[in-house]
Amino acid sequence: MKKHLLLLALAALSACNPSYHLTNRTANRIGVDSLAAASDSSVANFLQPYRQGLDKTMNEVLAHSTGRIEKGQPEGPLNDLLTDALLQQAAQRYGKPIDCSHLNYGGIRSNLPEGNITIGSIFEVMPFDNQLIVLTVKGDMLQQLLNHFAKGGKLVVGGLRAKIHDEQVQSVTFTNGRTLQPSETYTVVMSDYVANGGDEAGFLKNPVKSENINYLMRDALLDYFRQRGKTGQPINPVSDGRISIE
Repeated sequence: MKKHLLLLALAALSACNPSYHLTNRTANRIGVDSLAAASDSSVANFLQPYRQGLDKTMNEVLAHSTGRIEKGQPEGPLNDLLTDALLQQAAQRYGKPIDCSHLNYGGIRSNLPEGNITIGSIFEVMPFDNQLIVLTVKGDMLQQLLNHFAKGGKLVVGGLRAKIHDEQVQSVTFTNGRTLQPSETYTVVMSDYVANGGDEAGFLKNPVKSENINYLMRDALLDYFRQRGKTGQPINPVSDGRISIE
């Protein structure tokens, strides 16, 4: 008897739940405009203390510059300053000298202003959370790296001077006195983005060694500019001619 009642109940439930099929649909565009929409005062009041704290942090002055520091092609004051800063800070973190540094031109997202250089200024230049990687590579791979980014005038390096002819690097002089030899090994610090093959640099995926020094590029720059500010000497935006086109 109980079995028959259960079957009848299941049959009744299935009869009450007929299947449905979509036969038509319509859509309306709902515009969301932050300029036209009224602000929610309760949310604004809730966020105010956090906004004030963030503004205070971002407005902290790290250093001063006598003029705008701008990136450029094939070279610019900002190119030189950033790669020198990364090379210096990475070597301190790494605990031993590094031959050269590299920064992809497109990764420099803004220029630095004349006057106060703040934490916010550095975030604008380097908004991404990229890690610094120290690659140990053979000279022929380093030559390939230099040639790859020399195309289009996008070679941004520290620790060396390069002469470019027909978008190929013909001469390299390291500031530490080394020369570029195909079979010798060199250390180069760069972003994890490029080290992992970004910017079409897939040829870097098999270096002699790859070491993540657990140091954000942005943090390295913040440390550098904070140290520069403590010296009391302003930054003079100049290019030193490390990249020349022949």
